[in-house]
Amino acid sequence: MSARNIAWICLVVLLCTAETSFAKDSRLESLGSEHFRDTASVNDDPIAGVTTVSTEKGFVERHGPLRAVWNDEYLTGTIDRKTGRRSLEVIATITYQGTRRSYGSAKFQGASGLVTEPTAQIKTSAINCPVGECTYTDRVSFPVEESVLRQLAARYTAEKPEIWHYTLLAAPNGDYKGELSTAEIAGFLSKIDEYTGAVPPPVPTVKHELGIGGLRVEATAQQPSRSGVLVTAVAPGSVADKAGVIIGDIVYEIGGRPIKSPADLPSGLAAGAASSSIEIKVHRGTSEMTLSAQL
Repeated sequence: MSARNIAWICLVVLLCTAETSFAKDSRLESLGSEHFRDTASVNDDPIAGVTTVSTEKGFVERHGPLRAVWNDEYLTGTIDRKTGRRSLEVIATITYQGTRRSYGSAKFQGASGLVTEPTAQIKTSAINCPVGECTYTDRVSFPVEESVLRQLAARYTAEKPEIWHYTLLAAPNGDYKGELSTAEIAGFLSKIDEYTGAVPPPVPTVKHELGIGGLRVEATAQQPSRSGVLVTAVAPGSVADKAGVIIGDIVYEIGGRPIKSPADLPSGLAAGAASSSIEIKVHRGTSEMTLSAQL
């Protein structure tokens, strides 16, 4: 076997391993917001009249003896110097084998519940196709409202940065689960404010959000009490996720208030004070369960 083929095999093995491993390097949680602020790049384009701020150099995870970069994700912000308008995005680079994928949308926990945003395909490359199964690398982006990032940055603490999760939905399969540290988000926004000389806007009041997506379920003659909201999605790290709510549950009561439709979910949590607990009652299979949610 030639040295070139051996090199290809080693690379493919590394990339395949990356596809099934989502464990993040522990160093990510050791980096503070100052690191991401100081390593953020600022590039001026005088012709277009815009400035781009990026955290691409802030953290790159490498694995194996070849120190290969499997997947990467970072933040970028484009500032129109004439209007001051900011466009903030997450950029993700994903490497995989097999069928070519199309990442059509991103799903994440926003300021008032689950948010779905369309993605944009920046670049696609392929290697190894002439001698075996193709290995693709896709670079995609999706927008995030500044208010969402401001709220996440407000939750950052140097002792233990939180991890914000998102999912890129792919067709025909192969969804990608990505994550960013609140330290990176805080450092990114700090760099933008430092560049523009702006005073950071006040963080919007955080409302309690259950963090689920669901559909209304009506009672039937056979099951007259089985109505509420059928859970179709649970945001990682949300109130519902920490309480133990799972996809397939039917939520029918929160804090003593009946839940008949998704519109009832915010009112169910409204009476709960910060750092208090509240009961969530669900139908799970043929049983009824009471879960405790921490606000």
